[in-house]
Amino acid sequence: MSESSILNAIWGAVSPYDNFPHRRFRPDFQGWNSDHPYLAESIARARPRVIVEVGVWKGGSTIHMAQACKALGLDTSIIAVDTWLGAWDHWVQPEWFAHLLFQNGYPSLYYTFLTNVVERGVRDFVVPLPLDSVNASFVLRHKNIRPELVHIDGGHDFEAVTSDLKRWWDLLTPGGTLIADDYAAEGGPWPEVREAVHAFLAVTPHEGFEALPDKCRFSKPV
Repeated sequence: MSESSILNAIWGAVSPYDNFPHRRFRPDFQGWNSDHPYLAESIARARPRVIVEVGVWKGGSTIHMAQACKALGLDTSIIAVDTWLGAWDHWVQPEWFAHLLFQNGYPSLYYTFLTNVVERGVRDFVVPLPLDSVNASFVLRHKNIRPELVHIDGGHDFEAVTSDLKRWWDLLTPGGTLIADDYAAEGGPWPEVREAVHAFLAVTPHEGFEALPDKCRFSKPV
């Protein structure tokens, strides 16, 4: 499916970019691991038509992947899945709480994300889907949209990571690649991400597991 057909499948006749006043909002390209080599490498290798990113924040890695697709001349849709309401750790750490940009008690981070996408000139590649991971997976399943590449960077506790792995692995096309963010060596930060990945792989047929600092990736057998 092309970007326009996926945008239409999810949003119908009205695009979230239509009449968006991006100049009213300040771009902010802060992020983590946004240009990790696994992202562009996996795109160059697979040349996917559909990518799903779960956990988007301000869009750093989304934009990096979109730029990689643009440079390769691909007709790729990157479905950006996030509530843009923050995770629990954003709500308990004052520094990240401020990044949610509350207006009358409600985060406005989504508009920062849209502004960043427009400012970087990749709106033709990025399809926002402002839902939690569970509901987003049901939407894509219902609309028969299956990605060839999935990048998971959602919750960091064991249950959340396990749920995301199971849900998006089921939707991933055979031969597709899954990249998990915040996978670290034993004793590193976010230990439950590592534990969840290893528990999942122990019971799931897969191919080509590899890891670098901050991410791991593996493929679904054909």
